[in-house]
Amino acid sequence: MASSNPTELEFATIFKDKNGIIIITMKDCGTLDQYDVININLAIRHKTDGKPALKLLDARANWSMNKKAKERAQMENSASVTKARAIVVSNSIKATLFKFIQSFSKYDYPQEIFSDYDLAYNWLLSLK
Repeated sequence: MASSNPTELEFATIFKDKNGIIIITMKDCGTLDQYDVININLAIRHKTDGKPALKLLDARANWSMNKKAKERAQMENSASVTKARAIVVSNSIKATLFKFIQSFSKYDYPQEIFSDYDLAYNWLLSLK
């Protein structure tokens, strides 16, 4: 089984907690490119041993993705093994905006957007 020790990347920290939830905490890092997206997904796959996992993306830091990174993220997303994903953003206005945008997307798993970390985490625990 993959270690729960954090994997430190230049732009994110990734670890598996005691409940088996994969927590991805983005850092203030500027703009990600497609290779950064690949690195994040490799670290996640290592932590999950390739098995479906609950994932919490803490996206409250200051970062963005360029066009190629967004395209790669969509590709990786379709190939990823996700049971459910909670995304934490910095405030309720952003959460509302992202929820609206998300309403136009389809996922093969439940995904919710939150402005409160604890609510996001507890939502994932409820799906365990």
